[in-house]
Order: sequence, then structure tokens, then C-alpha cells
Amino acid sequence: MPEVTYSRLDAVLRSLGFSVGEPERDTRVYRHETTGALIVLPILPDQEVVLPRHLVGVRMTLDGFGIADPLEFASRLQKAS
Repeated sequence: MPEVTYSRLDAVLRSLGFSVGEPERDTRVYRHETTGALIVLPILPDQEVVLPRHLVGVRMTLDGFGIADPLEFASRLQKAS
């Protein structure tokens, strides 16, 4: 899989129905209204490569809340521009 940037991850999360509010401290909080899922990520430059632990956390949240299984998430990350 090609390297994933924070801007690409942001686009995928928004396409899955997450919204992001104003930054809280040094974090960006993504909320999925339908399921109540929350994803909290540090505010890092958009073109920086996502840290593996952040991808794992996002993948686990999406799968755990039934928003996207790991294969669908990986597919969306590859298709996002």
C-alpha cells in the first residue's frame, strides 16, 4: 500500500460520514453521528505520512463500530486522491 498522508486519511474519514469540529488543544476530533464513533488524531501537517499506530487505531474504530471493515478501509485509502 502506498504511504498514506493525513490529508488522504481526512478525506477517507469524511467520505465515511465523519465530521471534524474545531481543533481541541492539539488534536483533531472526528465524530460519526450515526454510530457515536470518535477518532482523535494529533494535528500534524497534511502531507505528513500517517503514523502506523494512528492507522491501526482508525482501522479498529471503523471495524468495531461497523462503519468499514479493514479491507474496505484499505481500498478507500488507495482510491483517495
